[in-house]
Amino acid sequence: MNSPHIPIEWLYIGAAGEHYVMSECFRHNMEAFKLPIDRGFDLVVTHAYRHMRAQSTQASAEASPSVDMPFYMQVKSRQVVLTTPEKGDARPAWEGTFIIKTTDLELICRTPNAMLVCVLFIENRGEMLLSRTALAWWMSSAYVETLKRKKHFIPSNDGNCVELPVRYVEPAANTSYNQNPYVTLRRQNYSTDAKVGDLANGTLLDKGFFDLRLLGTPQSYAPS
Repeated sequence: MNSPHIPIEWLYIGAAGEHYVMSECFRHNMEAFKLPIDRGFDLVVTHAYRHMRAQSTQASAEASPSVDMPFYMQVKSRQVVLTTPEKGDARPAWEGTFIIKTTDLELICRTPNAMLVCVLFIENRGEMLLSRTALAWWMSSAYVETLKRKKHFIPSNDGNCVELPVRYVEPAANTSYNQNPYVTLRRQNYSTDAKVGDLANGTLLDKGFFDLRLLGTPQSYAPS
């Protein structure tokens, strides 16, 4: 029986996000496995083949990665439609939240080789076609702990969940220079008269957060 508190489409988009992350891991020569029991983590990611090949051939060029493996991933997904400004130079954007259980957040923070992965499925509606773009970024346990300390996770009224506010702005089209995906993690406003849920600018993620080949490398917090 489905929970009356969870829209049915959220259940399927969650599975879609997990399979998208698994696909990206395969694409970057890693193994990814979906855990049969959901107790805070959804996926386990390894370099098992690379490790076994290095052990059997003694090939130093393929030595085991220096980062700690396996990785335990909590995957959160949203399917969104961008808001297109009626006029001006502003680009299409979306602003919303990713919801995570408080217990899952604590588990990620106290597990050094854990990470939180967010997936956005962006629906693009044109006159001639309907397409979807997937965008994912990963955040290490240490980085999630930093976000928690800087009040990025806003508690729900019942205290069972927290929300991570996110703003996505579509990169400019027809430009000659490289652009990062414009994802900003917003945070609770610190001003004295601010209420819970009042948001301030947070941090703009750099391109390394979107590259799963860099799993396990250090991430730095840069206020925007």
